[in-house]
Amino acid sequence: MCAHNNAVENLVVFAALVLALQVSGMNNETTALAALVFFYSRVAHVIIYTLGIPLLRTIAFFIGFICQGILLMSLVA
Repeated sequence: MCAHNNAVENLVVFAALVLALQVSGMNNETTALAALVFFYSRVAHVIIYTLGIPLLRTIAFFIGFICQGILLMSLVA
């Protein structure tokens, strides 16, 4: 349940960034790749969280966080 709550909390930020990029027309190959990597890192995060592997869980979360940063920087720049 904790993994689900974490995924929902991060989905709000991710969705806002992706929608803002789409509406502004600033989406490109980099933002598409960041969105794809974010998705798979979150899937990995849930699986790893369920298996109880703390270090890999942190790495998967951080990769998703970096992807959100890339989306934000693409929106701001």
